[in-house]
Amino acid sequence: MNRFAPDDGGSPRLKRAKHRDHHVADHGSSGRVALGAFAALVALGGLHVARPSGLAGEFSYLAVTVGAGCLAWFATRRNLWTRAGDQLIAVALLLSGVGDACYMVVSHVNGAPPDVSIADVFYLASYVALAAGLIARLGLRPGRRTFDVDALIDMGSFVILAIAGVWITADVSAIFADQSVSTLVHLVWAAYPVLDAALLAVVVKALLSRRLWSLPGFAMLFGIGAWLASDFAALLFSDAAAKSTWMDLGWMGGAALMAVAVSLKSPNRPVVTPRVLPRGRVLMSLAPLLVPGIVELWSTAHGSDPNPIPLFAVTAGLIVLAFFRELRLVNARLVQDAEMRRREIYWRSLAGNSADAVIVVDVDGRVTNEAPQLVEMLGKQGAGTVGADVMEFVEPLERARMRASLDWIRTTEGVVADSEFRTQLADGSIRWFSLRAVNPAADLNIGGVIINIHDITDRKRAEAELTQLAFHDALTGLANRSLFHDRVAHAFQRSARSGTDVALVYVDVDGFKMVNDSYGHDAGDHVLSEISARLLAAVRTGDTVARLGGDEFAILLEQCNPPLDEAAAIADRILDSFAHAVEWFGQSIALSASIGVAVGEDRSTATSILRDADVAMYQAKTSGKAKWALFDPEMRSAAIQRRELESDLAGALDDGQFELAYQPVVDLETDELVGFEALLRWNHPTRGLVGPDEFIPIAEANGSIIEIGQWVLLQACTTAAKWQRDYPDRALSIAVNISGRQIASDTLFGHVREALRTSRLRPGSLVLEITETSLIQDAAMAASRLRQLRELDIKLAIDDFGTGYSSLSYLRQFPIDILKIDRSFINTITEDEHMPDIVRGLLDLAKTLRMETVAEGIEVGIQRDVLRDQHCELGQGFLFSRPLTAEAAVALLAQHPSASSAGEVTAAGGLR
Repeated sequence: MNRFAPDDGGSPRLKRAKHRDHHVADHGSSGRVALGAFAALVALGGLHVARPSGLAGEFSYLAVTVGAGCLAWFATRRNLWTRAGDQLIAVALLLSGVGDACYMVVSHVNGAPPDVSIADVFYLASYVALAAGLIARLGLRPGRRTFDVDALIDMGSFVILAIAGVWITADVSAIFADQSVSTLVHLVWAAYPVLDAALLAVVVKALLSRRLWSLPGFAMLFGIGAWLASDFAALLFSDAAAKSTWMDLGWMGGAALMAVAVSLKSPNRPVVTPRVLPRGRVLMSLAPLLVPGIVELWSTAHGSDPNPIPLFAVTAGLIVLAFFRELRLVNARLVQDAEMRRREIYWRSLAGNSADAVIVVDVDGRVTNEAPQLVEMLGKQGAGTVGADVMEFVEPLERARMRASLDWIRTTEGVVADSEFRTQLADGSIRWFSLRAVNPAADLNIGGVIINIHDITDRKRAEAELTQLAFHDALTGLANRSLFHDRVAHAFQRSARSGTDVALVYVDVDGFKMVNDSYGHDAGDHVLSEISARLLAAVRTGDTVARLGGDEFAILLEQCNPPLDEAAAIADRILDSFAHAVEWFGQSIALSASIGVAVGEDRSTATSILRDADVAMYQAKTSGKAKWALFDPEMRSAAIQRRELESDLAGALDDGQFELAYQPVVDLETDELVGFEALLRWNHPTRGLVGPDEFIPIAEANGSIIEIGQWVLLQACTTAAKWQRDYPDRALSIAVNISGRQIASDTLFGHVREALRTSRLRPGSLVLEITETSLIQDAAMAASRLRQLRELDIKLAIDDFGTGYSSLSYLRQFPIDILKIDRSFINTITEDEHMPDIVRGLLDLAKTLRMETVAEGIEVGIQRDVLRDQHCELGQGFLFSRPLTAEAAVALLAQHPSASSAGEVTAAGGLR
């Protein structure tokens, strides 16, 4: 059946092809149905070959073409994966099948094939639907529902070229030369080769774009190819009827293959589109230039002179398409260039504002790129980096190491290497840099080693500061305990090799806690800094001075011979440096130091010599302070005992181990008992009675004297108040000795006030005793504190006067009421007629200052008589009574009734 020749009425429709470049392994149930239907269509095709004519031939032909359309429509309505244009292709197959049916019906009714009939409407509509579906599949951008304009323009060029080629080669113009039919018939007959040419162009475009390179796509292409082959055979062969069976098979097989292609599922894989313009598109944009040559060659070969009007029309259309295509190519290039410039500016901006520098170093060790960040890092503004030797950026001492590292990196591909180097800038400053290098040997575009350089100077400085803080005292800058211990250990190692001796000087500042309590920690920091400077000035070059913590310092002496002489000389210089007070905002802070000296032995270690020097320092402190002591092995047992006492002292107050003893004080003129001195005793559970000289220094050192002193105040005031109530005719008073640590504490005033309130003791009956040393350590603070205490109407006394500073100027600034003469001066009185000058001077000083005097340690009658003759008011000592318990003191009061004329007399009590 010839459907292309004018007497046969037309040609079949083509179905659009799938453009995705995939293959399907399993198409599911729909795929099996499609393949089954295709097998049925093939069987019908075989029947048509066997019986091509008659009703059997017509039935088999219609069954295949109409069945293919139905199969395609059913698949597009049922499948979930229907692609763009599939329904249009299914509609095209249905229209083609309906056209075949109409063509056969009209032929039977008229008794002959018609020139033009209703069938041509369906045929031509199928061409339009098939072309629209195929263009939709080829023209849509991958992954988006928008058309690829460039693809459509290229497709248009192919269509025009194909139409022009078919028009010329098939001599379509001859159709219009037949005057026996109407113009409508001419147009219908001419439409078929034109549409076939258009479909051929679309198929070629599909092959070039590779969008139908999949199993369904190849089925689509073979189906369209078979259909077009039959169409062009009917057009080109003059005796087409002789080959009508084979052409029918082409139309039938093409319809079946297109129906199966619509039914099969393609894998959903993304389409990778090239970033650059493919060569095929460039050739398509040049296709219009081939038209004149093709027409000329054809005309020359056939000796014909074609009608120029169609040629002009084709040429005009191609020129228009070529113009738009080239315009879009130029625009695309401009867009790409603009994007490249934008990206270049973007990356340059990132690099320009980055803190890092990136350089590329070739095999000769020279930089191949400009690195303005590196120039800025090195302080070489205006200099270039291209061609510079990379080693010029490195400090000379670092170059050998860096050159070796760079050589190693060149031999290893893809390995990232990290390193650090330093360099000296033109201004003399040192900068540190870290680098990360990699050798991308596989990338020929780089041509060298990529090095990322980062300025780490701040990090290095921070690390140095951390190291300084880790091994040095933050306040004074001296070595700390950790570093000092390490240096002592190394000193002993060197000493073992060289035979030189090692000595250590341990310094503790006396009374430093009072500085913090009185002036604040800022003053304390200033004092420590000043002491550090004085220690550094007192030692030799090369000696190590360290602050071990708080107010403790140590000095390491190496290469000294003999070591004891060097250590003694330095200890003396340190003591001399403490003779000058430290100034703090107009205040003079007088300080002293207790120093321990230890000399290394064969078995000495850093720990042992530090311990020995510490023991010697404590010996100097307990034996009067402001001196130095050399370590003696016997001191070690004393130190152990001291540590045990300090541990036991922590719970002594809570366990009630403290008690007070009372020593009588008498009026030397009348021998009347006028008061008592309360003496603190520690009744240790294992050691027995511990004297105050043993534990009071420990309590002052660890601060527990504050709590113990508060207990003594309350206990003494309570006892004295009871005696006053029991003996109302006596004017008894009691005083509590206050340590320097208590005076420096801001809690003393509250403790005294609370003791008076709780005990109900008359304020004038309480006397607080203060040693000279505790007053002189911070005279201004002590004076202020004493004036505050006087507001409570109590009395103040200086204890052991004459053994300390004994300055008249200091006595005048303190509100002192009583002066107590130390027993060491009283012991100098040995004859009735002789008064030692020092005692006479002290008594005269007290009278001048209008102070009462109390003589301590009176043990013989001669001392009492001489003092009485010199008008010393009060005295105490073993001559009158030893210290008594509270009960024994009450009994003594009962044995000594008061004189009727007795006035209020002071009794002193202290922490002894």
